[in-house]
Amino acid sequence: MRKPIHITTPWPTQEEMARRFRIPKARQRELQALVDEFKAKLSPLEEPPVTLVEPEKRRKRASAA
Repeated sequence: MRKPIHITTPWPTQEEMARRFRIPKARQRELQALVDEFKAKLSPLEEPPVTLVEPEKRRKRASAA
């Protein structure tokens, strides 16, 4: 069985994607306005962040015991 190969590269930026797909600047602004609108609608729907576990309730490491 062959060993899997994982190629790791950074995600392309918005500018790189727009250049690759040849999206005009005016259309980029329209798309960004849509993204901003959807983000504004979704932000109240997001769940609050998980609170940290209190130190006295946290499990102790086996090496510290």
